[in-house]
Amino acid sequence: MELLIRRFSIFLILILSIGCATQAPTLQIGPEAKVTKEGLVKIDNSVLDLSYARPNVDWSKYRKLYFEAATVTNDHPADYKPPRIDRRTDGYNATYELPDEALKRMSTEFATIVASVFNEEQPFELVDKAGPDTLVIEVAITDIRLSAPVSSSRRNYNSMGRTYTQNSGSMMLFAMIKDGQSGEVLAKAVDRGESFDQWRQNVDVFNWGDVKTVYRHWINDFKNALMAAGAK
Repeated sequence: MELLIRRFSIFLILILSIGCATQAPTLQIGPEAKVTKEGLVKIDNSVLDLSYARPNVDWSKYRKLYFEAATVTNDHPADYKPPRIDRRTDGYNATYELPDEALKRMSTEFATIVASVFNEEQPFELVDKAGPDTLVIEVAITDIRLSAPVSSSRRNYNSMGRTYTQNSGSMMLFAMIKDGQSGEVLAKAVDRGESFDQWRQNVDVFNWGDVKTVYRHWINDFKNALMAAGAK
């Protein structure tokens, strides 16, 4: 898989900053506050590109977490223009779209890291269905933009050739948190995770390791934010 993304912070930090932003995130107030149709209020100084949260939520009552399977797709916005493929160097089969097996693995790896972070030593219980005192977390990853064609599709894949890139790409994260009993939407966020600018060989083994590391950082941030919320 051709993907290296930078560490992107947890969407629940919306109102529970643990110091990642230069200014603490705050809900907009007053007549000029931006409010969604669900009643979510825009967060100023969010570490994410765009985030909203419901005011006056008692986060301390939630001790159970239900992570729905992460949805990962090759979808792009209508105005997206994929990078040009040089058929002479990249080959006639080169593509920037991840194969289905890679998309499924990205979803599976997310669930695996969730289970390892929220283990029996944590004050939260992972459950397999929504219910009382449960947060439902939905994550969708899409608009994946690679900086080089998928390795297995490149001409040099079977010839021991090498491809180097300054970074490996980016992807868009859509996140939503709901109350497990009522289904009420408590928070939403959108963020583009970008890769580090570091010249390196663009190969699967490195990129998969980076994805796992990013997932672990992200989920640990989520855990820390929940713990901070419960202490208030």
